[in-house]
Amino acid sequence: MPYAHSENSDSVRAALGGVIRRHREDAERSLAGLAAEADISTAYLSEVERGLKDISSEKLVAIARALDMAVADVYLEVAQHLGSREAMQQSRSWPDDPRAQLKIATASLRPHALRSVADFSLYLATTQATPAKRRIGFTVDR
Repeated sequence: MPYAHSENSDSVRAALGGVIRRHREDAERSLAGLAAEADISTAYLSEVERGLKDISSEKLVAIARALDMAVADVYLEVAQHLGSREAMQQSRSWPDDPRAQLKIATASLRPHALRSVADFSLYLATTQATPAKRRIGFTVDR
């Protein structure tokens, strides 16, 4: 796999911080508000956004959740920013096509687990039938 053109720890930290800052500003969130929701200090988040501090995966997950985005999308944007050719060709980590989503979601399931999901889906489909339509209008009591 070819590496991105600018690989060093400083450029990776700067790219990650830039992605976080851009999403925070796009969401019109304050630094303090996002830091509070992610349960980290404002100073630490500021240093991460400026590329001065490394971030643990736990804190990155907390920030991504607070920004209402997938961590995979954060990593994809970092790869795009660093110049990865493969990442440049991808638009997002989760496809729009429901069949492709299902294929990705079930790829790691064992056959027994997949059968359980299918059986439960069938159960829901048969028990959650649409109720018979009720007539709307006035009734006359006699």
